[in-house]
Amino acid sequence: MSKLLRILFGLFVVFALVASACGNDDDDAPVADAPLAPEEAPDEPAPAPEPEDEDEPAPEPEDEDEPAPAPEPEDEDEPAPEPEPEEPSDPNIVELGGGAVIDITECPSEWDNYQGVTDSEIRFGSSLPRSGALAGFGTISDGVQLYFDHVGPIDGREVVMVSRDDGYVPARTLTNVEEMIDVENLLGFAGILGSPNNLAVHDLLNENCIPQLLNLTGLPEWGDPGNYPWTTGALMSYETESRVWCQHVADELGSGATVAILSLGNDAGEAWRVAFNECATGLGLDVVEEIQHDPQADSVGADVINLAASDADVLVVASSGAFCPQAVATVASLPWEPMVLVANGCQSISLFWVPIGPLANGVRLVNTQKDMADSSLADDEWVQFVRGALESQGVDPEAASHALGYIFGEILHEVLLDAASMDGGINRTNLMRAMWQMDFDSRGAIGNSPRAMDGANDSYMVEAGRIEELVVDADGARWVPISDVIDYEGETGTFGN
Repeated sequence: MSKLLRILFGLFVVFALVASACGNDDDDAPVADAPLAPEEAPDEPAPAPEPEDEDEPAPEPEDEDEPAPAPEPEDEDEPAPEPEPEEPSDPNIVELGGGAVIDITECPSEWDNYQGVTDSEIRFGSSLPRSGALAGFGTISDGVQLYFDHVGPIDGREVVMVSRDDGYVPARTLTNVEEMIDVENLLGFAGILGSPNNLAVHDLLNENCIPQLLNLTGLPEWGDPGNYPWTTGALMSYETESRVWCQHVADELGSGATVAILSLGNDAGEAWRVAFNECATGLGLDVVEEIQHDPQADSVGADVINLAASDADVLVVASSGAFCPQAVATVASLPWEPMVLVANGCQSISLFWVPIGPLANGVRLVNTQKDMADSSLADDEWVQFVRGALESQGVDPEAASHALGYIFGEILHEVLLDAASMDGGINRTNLMRAMWQMDFDSRGAIGNSPRAMDGANDSYMVEAGRIEELVVDADGARWVPISDVIDYEGETGTFGN
């Protein structure tokens, strides 16, 4: 083919491409096929496809114009699922943890969630023995009041404690509580002392949706939010305490050691006694003698003399108040020399052990809180705080049980602060939510151990203690640790489980 023909053919191809492009300007679909070469030039190669590619829209601009949705914005637009459990479908249900709830539709029609909370006060009631063998505990509520007088208002309101003497008689406790409900305008009760005393008002307070906080007893029943959501305890469970005693005896004396038990003749004594016997069987200990004494007795001396006839290796005093030093002093007067374990309620050096002096040497217990009279704690931050506060209020830190009131006052303070931060502020249901969900390190606890609960998952506030032995000498009286802190935090479960 001549040069002229090749030029003409090239011009023809250009004109054909232009015509093809113009013919597709209004077409929705891009050009798919290249124009064919004329038949008269079969030996000429077909034109390169580049011109078509230049006219054809590239895929990249399409991607830029229509970007694929990124997953992050979609996630940001979606509501997070976490808040959903905090907003129950039924506003009458108050979640306490572990499936335990308060259903306020079960409360009396006249029930007031804000009763006892005025513009200036938050009011609590209590019933304690200010007379009888356990009268030494009667000033605990006074100590709680002194604590709040010292730290000042909560949420702009003063905390007021109203308390009455029941002499450790359950019927009097019931009368006190019924009267205070009627006339004292209370948010709830805090620090009622004694297992049978708290049992006497247990149903009454729960049926009327009235908080029953910080029961000053270790009865295991206080850890039952599924059935009694308005009730909580303040001490180590007697079941846990008995098992710590039992393990300590096995560790110290080995399998085959013999044990005599003196216990209160009420629900508290029975809880200690049953738990110890169950544990003893598993560890090969032999409980050879048991006596349950009258809670209103003047003395347990005769009971201890009867137990001494067993010549047991160990005496467990599962009792409280003045009965503990009576039992120990009686043992000291006899040729019997057992290891003596007493209940945690007999911890106070000034109340129970100073009166019998060196006769108390060697007594052991599971200690859970700090004692103002313990000479080994003179430099402890909490002890110095309580001593300074009580002295500034004109109260002897070692007299009666005011210092114990400071320990329980600190716990109630933390709970009220948590309740005040909740929607609705301080009221009965928020108080129970805060109580069953408490979690803080107590300055008054041995080892600053936590005070924590989680509803039905973890229903006992005090789960840590230490085996300690009392030493009384020229340097004073003090509890000497003979074990590390034994911590069952989160492990003791709930009542019946």
